[in-house]
Amino acid sequence: MRTGTKISHAAKFKVEYLHCQMCPWVYCSEVWDGDESGLIENSPHVDFLKRYQELGIKILSNLHKTRYSKMYENWDDMGYGLGGRTPDYIKKKARSLMSVFDSICKKGYNRKNKIHVMDKPLWTSRGFDGGDALQGPEIFHGHHRSACLYVLNYKVVKVMVVKDTLPGTNQWPQKLTNVRR
Repeated sequence: MRTGTKISHAAKFKVEYLHCQMCPWVYCSEVWDGDESGLIENSPHVDFLKRYQELGIKILSNLHKTRYSKMYENWDDMGYGLGGRTPDYIKKKARSLMSVFDSICKKGYNRKNKIHVMDKPLWTSRGFDGGDALQGPEIFHGHHRSACLYVLNYKVVKVMVVKDTLPGTNQWPQKLTNVRR
């Protein structure tokens, strides 16, 4: 993987114990409902899916009011990632999340598409300051699928455990500006 990680082994994790990848300096209490650990149940992804279950496609008419949309807006405001997260881009991501959810509802979870999880939060492993509240296992790839499984009450998921090959380097997989080290 070009991200400075490599797959170590397969494992099973309780879905409720998974944590989303967090970059503490772009943490926003409103987006994460006050949870600084990144626990999946408090993620904007899960919040969005629960609202999608209630409202259906109508949720897109007020997408800008969701924590899911605010997450992307906050990332751009803080200079996290590539920028350019326009309302159309956010709507595309929301539709993708809804599509994954609908697919799992209809066909079940495709276990061939493994979620990648780090046993230790990447932020902490890479040596950045300020990640004291972060916990693992941390989802490295598969946030949408993990959120869907949580909302659909899956108890356990088989994942690929990913190890950091660049510990202590202060390097992040996405472009970061204004990083506090």
